[in-house]
Amino acid sequence: MERLKNMPFPVLPNFVGALTLSNVYSGMGYIWVRHLTMWAATIVLLVYLVKIIRWPKVCIGEYNTTVPSSLYAGFFMMMMILGSYYYDFIPALGKGMWAVAIILHAIHILIFTWRNVIKNRNVNTFVPSWFVTYNGIMVSCVVGSGMGVNGILKYIVYYGIIVYIVIIPIMIWRLITVEVKPPVYHTMAIVLAPCSLCVVSVLNILENPAPALVYFLYACVLVSLAFDIIKLPKFFSFSFVPGFAGLTFPMAIGIVATNKMAAYLTGLGKEGLAAMATQLSGIQVYLTSMLVGYVLLNFLIMALKIERK
Repeated sequence: MERLKNMPFPVLPNFVGALTLSNVYSGMGYIWVRHLTMWAATIVLLVYLVKIIRWPKVCIGEYNTTVPSSLYAGFFMMMMILGSYYYDFIPALGKGMWAVAIILHAIHILIFTWRNVIKNRNVNTFVPSWFVTYNGIMVSCVVGSGMGVNGILKYIVYYGIIVYIVIIPIMIWRLITVEVKPPVYHTMAIVLAPCSLCVVSVLNILENPAPALVYFLYACVLVSLAFDIIKLPKFFSFSFVPGFAGLTFPMAIGIVATNKMAAYLTGLGKEGLAAMATQLSGIQVYLTSMLVGYVLLNFLIMALKIERK
């Protein structure tokens, strides 16, 4: 029970990454990987819900702190992905989970904005984990195109693009001019997530999106991916901490963005560029599998570790 009480909140965004990667593997024909990951994530979600109910003061304390609060959005993102999974078996349950997650995520955005943008501002806690809160709601567009509410999802796509374009230049300025402290250092990897979510959401939801917009957003993906790869040696210069979870979902959704871009380029008749994008996605799958596996294994070791007396 003590271990459950201290269950680290970054396990939530970590499993969002694992779930996204499992969907990638499912698209390659490995559906068992998807099933096993979805079942494991369901258990983690329920266990964390027990933590919230059993120790509300602990969770409120985490939620009242800026960076942990921004990562709590991972709970709602997990619900969206799991909702899309269970929709295939029990449509009412799946769509209900997905819809409730969108509503809760929207409320979370409002609370987070009031606390950390309007009421108080601190450059030291303004880190890329904010994108988990502000752009994470776009996961609903990644997995919800079959829910029959694309009219609503279009507004989420427009919101996500606007908020990314507003935040990213300020975030780049902050990362260049203000030191990122070690406890939140790994959040820098999250810069790959919002642009990838924008690419996938635009190609999933919008009909005939402007090519210039798609190219611009995917250019941001490529630059962010290069940044993350260059930073990997520095990221791994630290001993493992729960913050390593920041490496997982961005890399996983980056694969989905590249796969979508490859299909988009094929549709435009640009077979050469599409082939390059396809090969890049293979490299991303290879690298992301290592990163997600490493982080999951270390979380498992933390969960099962027996203290010697």
